Amino acid sequence: MPIHRCASVQELRPVLTRAQAERGSALLLFFGSEDPQTGASWCPDCVTADPVLRAACVRERPDLVLYECPVGQRADWKNQPAHPYRTDPDTRIQRIPTLILIEDGCERGRLVEADCAKPEAVAAFLKKHA
Repeated sequence: MPIHRCASVQELRPVLTRAQAERGSALLLFFGSEDPQTGASWCPDCVTADPVLRAACVRERPDLVLYECPVGQRADWKNQPAHPYRTDPDTRIQRIPTLILIEDGCERGRLVEADCAKPEAVAAFLKKHA
């Protein structure tokens, strides 16, 4: 499974535009950015969910590209109601972690917060749409 990082809405926009135009598919993972001092996400839910999400994505949907979309540091995310990922009409992210499945150019579903850390929930989410 190829993994690419989109550090902003501006970097994600061409991915979404291409998926829509070509009726393509992708997985988008939104999470708290890594703390420069620890190397781990500042978001405890993201840290817990990360290994579960990655293992399930590789196992269930190796055919898709996974786009990592860090939302920034804690203050950027928590203190900005107008954060670009919150306000963008194609993302509308309210909580992290969030996994979005794009298939045939359209959003097919979302898995959010605690559900991202449940192996059976992630596997079912990915299989349901396979």
